[in-house]
Amino acid sequence: MAENNFGVEIVGIDLYVNMISLALERAIGLECAVEFEVADCTKKSYPDDTFDVIYSRDTILHIQSLKAFPWLKPGGKVLISDYCRKFGTPSEDFAEYIKQRGYDLHDVESYGQFKEVITMELERVENEKEEFIRDFTEEDYNDIVGGWKAKLVRVGSGEQRWGLFYAEKK
Repeated sequence: MAENNFGVEIVGIDLYVNMISLALERAIGLECAVEFEVADCTKKSYPDDTFDVIYSRDTILHIQSLKAFPWLKPGGKVLISDYCRKFGTPSEDFAEYIKQRGYDLHDVESYGQFKEVITMELERVENEKEEFIRDFTEEDYNDIVGGWKAKLVRVGSGEQRWGLFYAEKK
């Protein structure tokens, strides 16, 4: 983890207890300054100029408005990876998917490596099926695999994409 190599302090938040539990498991035995919290970033408040870096993975599409800019120190950096959509009006099927999930998807010019990442994730889940079913259920497994396969169809048509965004605060 970054904190072992660079002497940084990390604050990690997520809405879901299971994600924080996973982060805590991965941090066991590390000598580092890491804090994890179950929290909603839209309701969280930090003092201005708190963070050198803000990183978000697959989260912004769930958020209509987040005012995290003041939390960054001058010279601070933001890195966001998230799902996006192609320019223009989505198909009825994709519009229904966006609505059903409550996503706030925007288009992005660059495509990235989205299809390759989805394919690798699907293969990983399929290769670990028995282990997954031990921890969850076969219905959960089928839902996840079905969701990834449907996502690959949307990616193949160009409707769903992955964006990687970087910015610095002056």
